[in-house]
Amino acid sequence: MYYIAAMTTSQTRPHTQLVSSAVRLLTGVALATATVLVAQQGHCQIKRPGAHPHYSVELEPHILIQHDRDWRGDDEGFGLGLRATIPLVHNGPVPQINNNIGIGFGLDWVNFDNCDEYWGNADCGANFVWVPIVAQWNFFLTPVVSVFGEPGAAFMYRKWSFDGACPIFDNNECDDGDFDPFEPVFFAGGRFLFSDTVGLVVRLGTPYVSLGATFLM
Repeated sequence: MYYIAAMTTSQTRPHTQLVSSAVRLLTGVALATATVLVAQQGHCQIKRPGAHPHYSVELEPHILIQHDRDWRGDDEGFGLGLRATIPLVHNGPVPQINNNIGIGFGLDWVNFDNCDEYWGNADCGANFVWVPIVAQWNFFLTPVVSVFGEPGAAFMYRKWSFDGACPIFDNNECDDGDFDPFEPVFFAGGRFLFSDTVGLVVRLGTPYVSLGATFLM
């Protein structure tokens, strides 16, 4: 596979910048809202084993921003996804504190719509599809706030295409893709409940950051 030999500064399109700024703004608003909720209901329950909502599955639709990952394109990609997490232990693996652990399955789509540089009036874009499988360890700090870590791995498929003159020597490379059956992933995040079953989730990590709603069912 041939890669573009020379890259200069990104020519980021205005709407991509707007989307990235909007997601960052929403994340900031979410954190500020969570701070207010914690101040209102701030009594700690981490030392009360089992003092958290009982649920069979957590569903989380979200928006996300993915890091570049050297695909020869723009700095960031924007996308949508869904995560489903099934708790395996209601309280544990540390029985002395308020925690649980589950397995999470996801499906995420990300679009990059700009190249770092146009060669011969070429334009390009790429799409990523992620299928992460993670272990989610939750720590329930208050009735409103819980935090979690998510180590795991993902299937990753990406496809790119060029319109116009191709900047790669082999024209077959101008509309191509690849598949990786094992991509390590790691996330850390916070969950902020507005009720016993509905809330907000902020997730930071690699390969992306996300902001979504959570529904405990």
